[in-house]
Amino acid sequence: MPTIVGQLLVLVATALQPASTTWVGKAEAPIDGDTLRIRDENDKLHKVRIQGIESPEDGQPFFKAARDHLGKVTKGRDLQVTELGKDSTGYTLATIRINGQDLRIDILAAGMAWHQRSVVDDPVLEAEEREAKARHLGLWVDTDPVAPWEWRDGEEKRKKGRKKSPRKSPLDGPPEGLPAAPSAPASPGS
Repeated sequence: MPTIVGQLLVLVATALQPASTTWVGKAEAPIDGDTLRIRDENDKLHKVRIQGIESPEDGQPFFKAARDHLGKVTKGRDLQVTELGKDSTGYTLATIRINGQDLRIDILAAGMAWHQRSVVDDPVLEAEEREAKARHLGLWVDTDPVAPWEWRDGEEKRKKGRKKSPRKSPLDGPPEGLPAAPSAPASPGS
C-alpha cells in the first residue's frame, strides 16, 4: 500500500516540475505494463509511456501480469496526463494521475515494474520498489528478475550472434572455406 508520506512527496516533487501540457483522457488499452493508449477529450488517441518506471518486455516473465495490472487500474477511469516529451518511438512520455494519485506508485507497489533511477531520481518511487521487493510482490517473487534494459541488451547480443548465412542447395557443394566431402566409392559393376 502506498504510504501517505510517499504520496505527498511525489505530489510536492511534481508541483516543482516545469510547466507541462496536462489533459484528461480515458484508457483504451494497455500496450504493456508501462504504456497505454489513452483517448483525450477531443477524441484523439495517444500512445503514452509512463516516465520513470519500466515493466517487463513482451517475452519476459510477468509481461502479461504487468500489462493486465495496468489495464485493471486504469479501465474506465479519468486519467490526468502530464506530458513530458516524446520517447525514441514517438510515444508521449508522461506522468499519469488517477484521482490525484501518481499511477507509478501503484504499479511499483504492486511489483509490476522497476523504478528507472537513471530517468527519474525519486526517493518515493525507489521506496515503493524496495517495499514490493522486500514483500516479494509481483515480479519480485522471482529471486533474480532481469530488468527490461538488461533483457533488451541480451536480446541484441543474441540476435548479433545468430548471423544468417545464405542457404545453399546441397548440390552447390560445400560452404565456402570447407573441403569437399570425399566421394563415395564406385559401386561394383560401374
